[in-house]
Amino acid sequence: MIKKLLLSISLLFICNANAQLVNWNTDVMIAVTASKKDRKPLLILFTDSNSNKGRLDAQILNTLDFALWSRDNVILLRLDLTDDSVNEYLERNLSLKKAFAVQDLPEICFSRATIRKEKIIYELIDKIAFIPGGVKSWIASASEILSRPQD
Repeated sequence: MIKKLLLSISLLFICNANAQLVNWNTDVMIAVTASKKDRKPLLILFTDSNSNKGRLDAQILNTLDFALWSRDNVILLRLDLTDDSVNEYLERNLSLKKAFAVQDLPEICFSRATIRKEKIIYELIDKIAFIPGGVKSWIASASEILSRPQD
């Protein structure tokens, strides 16, 4: 009986934990400030409500491995490109999409950012999308991108 109870509690905890493994920033200033403070690059997810996020979310972004890796290596920033009246940052987000030459959604860009004279200056490191092979394969590719020497 106790084993069943513990198993049930464990399953509830796992389900709740998987519901929101990572906290995505949606405010660029907060993310850039955290990036500078923690000396970590930005992982910018460009997305919209029409994006086919199924495989990327299920096999990469909503996994414990990604949550642990991202916590240690990047500052997460989700930029919504949905054209609706609620998205007050749409113009800024579209401008960044154009600057990073993002074509297909969802797409992930790694970037360094600095603030000079109250203006954010971005340096694109590289882009990455869904990679077949699961989260471990994706993390290996992302880690390789981030380990490249800076110019």
